[in-house]
Amino acid sequence: MAIPSTPVNFYVQQGNGQIYLSWDIVSATPALTAYQVQRSTDGVTFSVVASPVANEYLDATAIIGILYYYKVAATNADGTSAYTTAQSIVATLPGEMTLGEIRLRAQQEADQQNSTFLSTPEWNFNINQSYYELYDLLITAYEDYFIAPRLTFATDGISQLYDLPNGQNYTGAPALYKLYGVDLGLDQSNNARVSLKKFDFMSRNRYVYPQLTSTYLGVFNLRYRLVGNKIMFIPTPSANQIIGLWYYPRLRTMLKDSDTMDGFSGWTEYVILDAAMKAMGKEESDTTQLMNRKLLITKRIEAAAMGRDAGQPDTISNSRSRAESWGGFGGPGDSHGGY
Repeated sequence: MAIPSTPVNFYVQQGNGQIYLSWDIVSATPALTAYQVQRSTDGVTFSVVASPVANEYLDATAIIGILYYYKVAATNADGTSAYTTAQSIVATLPGEMTLGEIRLRAQQEADQQNSTFLSTPEWNFNINQSYYELYDLLITAYEDYFIAPRLTFATDGISQLYDLPNGQNYTGAPALYKLYGVDLGLDQSNNARVSLKKFDFMSRNRYVYPQLTSTYLGVFNLRYRLVGNKIMFIPTPSANQIIGLWYYPRLRTMLKDSDTMDGFSGWTEYVILDAAMKAMGKEESDTTQLMNRKLLITKRIEAAAMGRDAGQPDTISNSRSRAESWGGFGGPGDSHGGY
């Protein structure tokens, strides 16, 4: 007769906002009565959250974004075993992973778990760089992926240059990474809008004098271009015209182990593999296998981009062919009189 042995192969996993615990079955005499699962939010003060009979437990009470520590023991009539070493994890929304979990998966891929060859700050830096690389790939391939809410501001009638959002100068607006599109409200309105085009830099002084470009609706034929951390308009906009910016925001840097990647459900493996490759590259190990897997994911991203907006795919009109079939733009044989 004796108390049970400590459970072995204790694993903690998360998904769908829940945390799943599993371990090997413990054999004991007298027979096992239950397991004791303890949970903590600081790794010091633990309390029992469940006493399952099976060698698993699904914690559906975990709060998303909170770092939890778990440990488990086995119990029979003679007493309770020693608890396992505590394992930590954060519950996240479906498809998301935290920095801590991504780092662990990358270390496993690089076969460097528990290795000190790279420090934790080095791992975190590599993961963030891989994260930014994935983001740039996605917004390049998908074009309209992860766009920030439209930012609007009014012109003053004097300035050509206006500040771009940097995360602080427009209340609640994230910092700009890449500009996607610019709107102009007509008649000082935020409801009737037209899309603005870029101007060629050679045209920067086109409307300096005379400035015959205004109507009661405001300046017409307005164009924009990015200049440093500002957006420049030609000609100078009328006062109180509404400008709307559509753009891709800069990503947050993941610092704490509980920080999560922003909205990349399905492509997290790219970051894991790339971070593992960076670590193995420093160690001068062969990364061919991981590189091949990363290339397959890249191809999947590009293939998925071809079918984006499945409900109403983006299309581009072939205006040259149309013009030729109509006899040119406003020329002989053009019954439509051009555009």
